[in-house]
Amino acid sequence: MADGLTVVVPTRDRPELLRRCLTALRAELTDGDRLVVVDSSPARHPARPVAEPFGAEVLLAGEPGTSLARNLGWRAATTEQVAFVDDDVLVAPGWRAALLRSDADFVLGGVDEHPDDSPRERPVSVVERTAAVPVDREGPLDPGIAGNLRVRRTVLADVGGFDERLGPASFFASAEDLDLFDRMVAAGHVGWYEPSALAWHVQWRDERQSLRLHWAYGKGMGARLARLARTDRRRARLLLPQVLRLGGVATAVTEVRSGQRRHWGPPVVWRLGALAGFVVAVARRL
Repeated sequence: MADGLTVVVPTRDRPELLRRCLTALRAELTDGDRLVVVDSSPARHPARPVAEPFGAEVLLAGEPGTSLARNLGWRAATTEQVAFVDDDVLVAPGWRAALLRSDADFVLGGVDEHPDDSPRERPVSVVERTAAVPVDREGPLDPGIAGNLRVRRTVLADVGGFDERLGPASFFASAEDLDLFDRMVAAGHVGWYEPSALAWHVQWRDERQSLRLHWAYGKGMGARLARLARTDRRRARLLLPQVLRLGGVATAVTEVRSGQRRHWGPPVVWRLGALAGFVVAVARRL
């Protein structure tokens, strides 16, 4: 395996977001690094003309699926260190050095709203944790996201990479990263959450799109709970209170009664999605 870092960027029909993502990445990468864009567009491939000016290689996934795209990317890597950055994520200055500072098997970076964007009432795909912590069997159940992640290629090979039955374009639509973290930890690999390896998640979704995303997040979490109930009951018991937590629903009821109807949806939709995801995952023996 060569030295350096292979960065895998899955994308599908979001050329403007991809351009911003690659601009930020190119400012961080060195001569020994590889930048691989995996395009999941089913018919046309808008990623190619966007990626070429940045010296990025483009792989064609042939069918939609973020987990599939990431697996194609890391399996094509020629370096031991592989990073995953989503196309709606902008890495911050110093990101590469911070991501590689730890010798942990995998490192999750911090994710926040971009400081130039207007603050959102409910920002999505951000990580509120501010302190560095180990990610192991005693660590947090929600340590970060695959939109800002570094993993050793040998570790990915050991656990089989991302489960392509999970994540965007699958029924369960999310939690492919949390499932990966669960399986890496179960296999004895130790990770690290490093907030200084910062990236910003572009908050491009409108209210309706955000609601659909919460439904997707719920389905993925339900599927994750169903799998852990079968493979790791201890972690399933720890996760269950988060899935069943009624505080969000109670807050939603309060908001509806006070006239703040636009805020009630996400916690309720998330929990309905979790129920649907759990039932389908059990039926399919995920």
